[in-house]
Amino acid sequence: MQEQQGPIKEQLAFAGEERPSIRHFGNYDLVRRIDVGGMGEVYLARQRTAFGREVAVKIIRSDLVHDITARKRFLREAEVSAHLKHEHILPLVEFGEEQGRLFLVTPYIQGGTLARHLQSGPLSLAEARKLFSALVQAVAYIHKRGVIHRDLKPSNILLDREEDSSQVYVRLIDFGIASIQGMAAGPALTTAENEMGTLAYMAPERVNGIAAPSNDIYSLGVMLYQMLAAQLPATGTVTLPPMLEQVVQRCIAPDPMNRFASADALLKAFEQACQSLSAEEQDRTFVAPKATPVELSPAPPSGRSGLPSRPIERDNGARTGGLLSQADISKPPQSTPRYTFSQEDYSAPTSFIGPQRSLEQPKQLANVAVTPRIPGRRGKGRKISPLAIIPLSITVVLLLLIGLLLFGFQFALAADVTISPQVHAFSNTFTMTARPGLHALDAATNSIPASVLSSTKTGSQQGPTTGVAQCVLGIFNCKQAVSFLDVIAISAQLKPTVKLQVDQDLRQQERAIGALPVGNTFYNDVNVNADPAVGSVSKTVTVTLTEQGSVEYLKTKDVHDLAVLLLQQQMLQQFGQNYALIDQLTQISQPVVQSVSLDGSVKVAVSAGGVAKYQISATDIKAIQNAIKGMNQKDARTLIAKRPGLDTNTITLHVSYGETLPSNIEQIKIIVVNPANLPSVQFPSLGATPTALNR
Repeated sequence: MQEQQGPIKEQLAFAGEERPSIRHFGNYDLVRRIDVGGMGEVYLARQRTAFGREVAVKIIRSDLVHDITARKRFLREAEVSAHLKHEHILPLVEFGEEQGRLFLVTPYIQGGTLARHLQSGPLSLAEARKLFSALVQAVAYIHKRGVIHRDLKPSNILLDREEDSSQVYVRLIDFGIASIQGMAAGPALTTAENEMGTLAYMAPERVNGIAAPSNDIYSLGVMLYQMLAAQLPATGTVTLPPMLEQVVQRCIAPDPMNRFASADALLKAFEQACQSLSAEEQDRTFVAPKATPVELSPAPPSGRSGLPSRPIERDNGARTGGLLSQADISKPPQSTPRYTFSQEDYSAPTSFIGPQRSLEQPKQLANVAVTPRIPGRRGKGRKISPLAIIPLSITVVLLLLIGLLLFGFQFALAADVTISPQVHAFSNTFTMTARPGLHALDAATNSIPASVLSSTKTGSQQGPTTGVAQCVLGIFNCKQAVSFLDVIAISAQLKPTVKLQVDQDLRQQERAIGALPVGNTFYNDVNVNADPAVGSVSKTVTVTLTEQGSVEYLKTKDVHDLAVLLLQQQMLQQFGQNYALIDQLTQISQPVVQSVSLDGSVKVAVSAGGVAKYQISATDIKAIQNAIKGMNQKDARTLIAKRPGLDTNTITLHVSYGETLPSNIEQIKIIVVNPANLPSVQFPSLGATPTALNR
């Protein structure tokens, strides 16, 4: 293998140099190196059998030639690319092996990556819409074919620009760590403890080894924010328009259940947001045209007044991708343009603002007859007795006291309402399949990973020899020597001890990782050595035996986690979105192996049960307060009992005075208490003792 590597190392020695010389690699002339990735080096090359067509050749790195996992990832990328045909996915031209190094060939794209394009700043809404929509279409295409990319990021998106056009095409690349649903059994290429990808674009559940379309939805949300804001959401300070912000936040929701169900749903929501923003932009264009600043003229002549129109403010903020940048936010507002009176203002009729009767008041006053006062005549008025004032004063005081009492009563009135959520016990028996080569549980196919544990131990034992050697005439003066039968006999004595050590090590590994072994342990004699060798003259011989044992297993935690996911799905279908499992009451039985197929797939049955509890939200509480305010207790209790998710047997009302609840919801207190009696979980037995779920 060293001889095979030598020529290729010499051919690729120019990789880091910008020399015009050409190096040969199979059917390709390598011109220069474009990039170096986690598994390979990418070169601009010319395909000799295609009249010197420019292509990109990706060659596995020289230090990974003998790395089994790296080779399988390289094969995975080629296999996935070979079966994908989409205008926004870079196609595979050729795959092969040259001088011990795997390689794959794709068309050469000159436009560079989206990552490089984003270095110049955020994209406009129109450009982001064009690129992101194309990217989501590509992701929707691979999801419908059971492929999850799992490494979506700007550096894995090429921008293909035609020479005679400004049109830009998106080309999705790098399926090296893609997950394929239903792929044939094989060794895991990644594990939950060693997930590959770029952390900034990696969905949280990837850390636990979960591979699902939601992984790619999360990465798309991060990239959408980065396109519009030139920042990552974790550190971003730019606020997107509300509809786009909602799209991004739903994509990057920590819980995969809260993200878009599919790439098609994401694309539909994104397009609706863009259409709404475009419509709003057109409305702003017609409502707020640009105004020309003018100067204020001298005041109009006395006796005339003009009412100048309010000048329209201009939006001089620079826009980046349809968003206000930080520089725009910090700019001080510009002064309002001054208004100049025109000749039409001076010649306009005077306007009066006020009641119409103010114009008629002088006329009314002019018609009023004034009676002249006759000197020496005094008007006679009625004299009020002091005794008449006393009853009037008493009446006023009583009215004030009654008002104060009513006012204080309303504020002192309070109501306490106690409610409790409904709880439901439910259970089911689930059948799942443990598949070799699967590296993450898949709720869509009820599958979990199956792996193999192995252990190798070595032991030695000395014993007497029974063979003969160096005899004279075949029978005289024979010496004691090591025979093949001696080695076999001592090996047979030694093997149980070594196998016991292998078994103990396997059991220890199983306990450490929570493994459930499937089937029997297979043993293999790796090596048997005799010292001295067979035929040597010696009275004793030491035999060294190396024994290897392996057993298929599945993790109990994987069974538990998948059973909980299936139980949650059943709960949502049976009771609705407002219910949640009570962790302490969730029980999962020990898995029971039902069958093992020839390819190593294991059918496992497990019983699961739990208690679903209705989640009373702040919105529910506010709705109850508004619904029962001002009602009598009986009607209020009947109304509360009709609301879904509440235990009607636990509803109690207490009003401080009378039978009527306050009209102010601030005086109505809703008290939520946990159910006093929780139902017990019962489910069919599979012959194994159920255990409480540890979460």
